[in-house]
Amino acid sequence: MSMELIAMLGGGLSGFVMKMLASQAESQTRLLEMQLAKQKAADESAQQASTRGGVWVRRTFVLFVLFAVILAPFILSLLDTPVTVEKSAPRGLLGFLGIGGGGWNSLEGFVILPEVRQSMLAIVGFYFGSSQVK
Repeated sequence: MSMELIAMLGGGLSGFVMKMLASQAESQTRLLEMQLAKQKAADESAQQASTRGGVWVRRTFVLFVLFAVILAPFILSLLDTPVTVEKSAPRGLLGFLGIGGGGWNSLEGFVILPEVRQSMLAIVGFYFGSSQVK
């Protein structure tokens, strides 16, 4: 091979490598700009959500859960109001379709569902956890 051919191949190869590196750098720059734009949109959305009054919705929810866990059992125990709940249905396809078994039971007092207890635990954990940060 002649020196001219080697120089031409070397120049072409180095031009290809430099173009590929520049293309990758440009791609990473565009990706970074897209991520920054996405983060800016998320920040603006969070700012708008924080100014919508969601605090009062959360506080109302907390008050209802506290009422259901603390006050309602005492009030309903004084009123002697029975609570009617569904008996357990058979498991499997028949229970899913509502066929067979079931019925109703009357209970004295107030039934606290597991979901209400879990909500209460989450609320207590959130408020005690956030008070530790201050």
